[in-house]
Amino acid sequence: MSRTRRIARVGLDVVLALLFGAISLSEVHSSPFGLLPAAAGPYVSIAVALTLVFRRYRPLPVLAAGVLGEVLVGSVAPLLLAVFTVADRCGNRRRTWFGAAAALIAVAIPWGQGTTVPLFLTRTALLAVVLAVPLLLGLWTSQRAETIAALRERAEQAERERDLRATAAVEAERLRIAGELHDIVAHRISQITVLAGALEVSADGKPAEIAGTIRTTGSRALTEMRELLGILREPADAVAQGNSVAQGNSAALGNSAAHGNAAAQRDSAERVPLRPAPDLGSIPELVAEAVAAGQTVDLTMPIELPEVAGPVGRAAYRIVQEALTNAAKHAAGAEVRAALTVVDGVLDVDVRNGRGDHTPLAAEGSGFGLLGMRKRVELAGGSLHSGPLAGGGYVVHATFPLHAVDE
Repeated sequence: MSRTRRIARVGLDVVLALLFGAISLSEVHSSPFGLLPAAAGPYVSIAVALTLVFRRYRPLPVLAAGVLGEVLVGSVAPLLLAVFTVADRCGNRRRTWFGAAAALIAVAIPWGQGTTVPLFLTRTALLAVVLAVPLLLGLWTSQRAETIAALRERAEQAERERDLRATAAVEAERLRIAGELHDIVAHRISQITVLAGALEVSADGKPAEIAGTIRTTGSRALTEMRELLGILREPADAVAQGNSVAQGNSAALGNSAAHGNAAAQRDSAERVPLRPAPDLGSIPELVAEAVAAGQTVDLTMPIELPEVAGPVGRAAYRIVQEALTNAAKHAAGAEVRAALTVVDGVLDVDVRNGRGDHTPLAAEGSGFGLLGMRKRVELAGGSLHSGPLAGGGYVVHATFPLHAVDE
């Protein structure tokens, strides 16, 4: 609670104490009830009124003081505020109802005038209605405060959950981007490494051809990275441009900026030509690139490719790509056999290589390639097995249902 709000509350309590103290002073002068003489009435009423300043912090003791004031000098006004305060601070609890019952009994008894049944019943009925007003009002304010607090807590909880979901989404997207960058960079760099090794031992006439292939492979790697980075930059650019438009002061300027944004987005699209996501149909091109880079790859796949869900096609492509990358790093010069078959509604992807030479990149592997493959396969609803072959070499085998759940 802010300091200003605390001062305001203290000021309100002082004003209410003075107001109810004044009412109490007027009341004791005309009230015939009370155990003490009339001369003590002003002093007791002032003392009881002073306790009202602390009603927010000690509601039950203040209520007890109000009951005592009514019993001693017949002062009812401070008791009404004390009942309201107990109901407001304590809510619908036993202490509230016990306090209200004690206050009703205290005001119903005609102290100092002799107790008669008719008078007691009359005062009980009348003062029960009087006390019910501050009691119900206090219960209502207490319930309202609890409801507001619950709604505020619910809103804060929803905001926290939203932040957690946003953080989780950002983390998932970060991992996805890391996987895409790994697939692009590792594959292309492996091809460049193989070509560079071939360049070292090439015969006459070959260096220029191999160097050209290296240049083409590097250019493709840069293009693919630009595509991915262009996709990442596009939303941020759009937001920044949208903010610039929002700061304009006229509709004409806003329209001009909007046309400029559209043109900028078209230019960005022209600068970063996007290609379709890789799928089963892209695997022959992938193998052709690996062969051009110097690998020996034998690909077997159906003439008519089956229709598969997007995640399955991308996962199959990335499995072949990662397997070729690993073979280039860990088994340079070995033959790689890749086979895609469809049996009983299941797509099998099998890539295996024989023994080969380790390249310098083999010792620098991050270990994330197989982990990324396994995650892709699981997300597509399939299963993955990988490991060394008995006669040397390595195998990566994945199976997918043809009709996996779409994204």
